[in-house]
Amino acid sequence: MTLPNKIKIGQSISLTTAERKLAHFIARNRNGNNRYFNITNLKISAADAATVDLEGVCGEIAFCKLFNAYPDLDTDRTPPHPLFDCVVSGLRIDVKTTKWDSGKLIVDARKGSKTNGVDYYALMTGQFPGPYTFRGFIARERLIIPSKLGTLANYQTYRSYIAEQSELTDELSLF
Repeated sequence: MTLPNKIKIGQSISLTTAERKLAHFIARNRNGNNRYFNITNLKISAADAATVDLEGVCGEIAFCKLFNAYPDLDTDRTPPHPLFDCVVSGLRIDVKTTKWDSGKLIVDARKGSKTNGVDYYALMTGQFPGPYTFRGFIARERLIIPSKLGTLANYQTYRSYIAEQSELTDELSLF
């Protein structure tokens, strides 16, 4: 069964000043909390961790704003942390963000069995302060498979599950 979705691929959204301040707060505190608990940083980027965290949180907030979902704002939780960023129509969504308009949806292979806690991945593109653009969804079962495992040209040491934007859809389906 496919769920109706009024948000289409390519739809953009801007964050308010308050949402940008919230994103700074969440990113800074999540990063500090994760380092305190020795959580491995799985970033695949040359950018510093603070920038990657900020972009990720901005993408999550923008996605949630588009889909009328409530983002995870908790910064004081002890591990284990949630495996997804929000719930849309009962489906657990992990939002990935890249600053590249033509960027790929990437899930680090080091996540291992933690990917089982996600139903769909979503890709947002944009760079602080925004706007951010929805690029689509892909079901975990279509992404976390051996044929999608690879490396990015500039990051050969990190194996990741990779989806091109052409593989993403604006539809969510119940299994």
